[in-house]
Amino acid sequence: MYPDTLKPIDTFEKSYEIHFGFIDNRGIARPSCLFDLAQDAATLHAYQLGLSRESIGALWVLSRMKTELSRPLLPYERLTVQTWCSGIKGAAWLRSFRFLVGEEMVGAAISSWAVLDQKTHRILRPSAIEQAKQYLALTPGLAVIPGRLACGTLCEHHVHPVCYSDLDVNNHVNNVKIVDILSDGLDLNLSDRFVSALQVNYTAESRFGDRLRVLTGEEDGINYVFGEAGGQNRFEGAAILSPLP
Repeated sequence: MYPDTLKPIDTFEKSYEIHFGFIDNRGIARPSCLFDLAQDAATLHAYQLGLSRESIGALWVLSRMKTELSRPLLPYERLTVQTWCSGIKGAAWLRSFRFLVGEEMVGAAISSWAVLDQKTHRILRPSAIEQAKQYLALTPGLAVIPGRLACGTLCEHHVHPVCYSDLDVNNHVNNVKIVDILSDGLDLNLSDRFVSALQVNYTAESRFGDRLRVLTGEEDGINYVFGEAGGQNRFEGAAILSPLP
């Protein structure tokens, strides 16, 4: 599990039920479940801190996220999500997460976020946001932004046409939907393993009508799933699969 990178400041905590909408054909939560609940907790925390998109007049965009999970999540377990800002590096906001079932720590995550101008979609540095000034001195410490991903050989797995159900309020494919598309490339429905570690890099927006070529490969026990459209890389994913208990 990721260590505590800093003493958590202004930690937000919320408990969620792992309802059947999160469960796959094997009876465990899909990989996107953690991303879904983390996104919700991060959004609620931003509102609490006065850093919501409405408050700052700009868009929060998830750039990269890396998760670890010690075991699968099961139907109707209650998962507590703890999250806090773990530092600012340049234009990147780092946000950490811990995931607990009761007193058992079952997972953790580190994520990198950017703030975009609503009209131009250009990155805004934290120093340009009045409400963010209190966080400018918060340095990352041990927190590390997840790096670039690369795989020597990738083959086309399938093509995903972007539809209405993939879109979010920013009118592009939601980051949680990207994880579902990525998971399709792992063929988990045929597997007796679960995703115990997953990194996703969101490299470019995908919009309605795009046709995402899902490319897969494996190197050194790591399963890679990339997405591209129009000759442009749209997301990078790397997963470690572990045996089901």
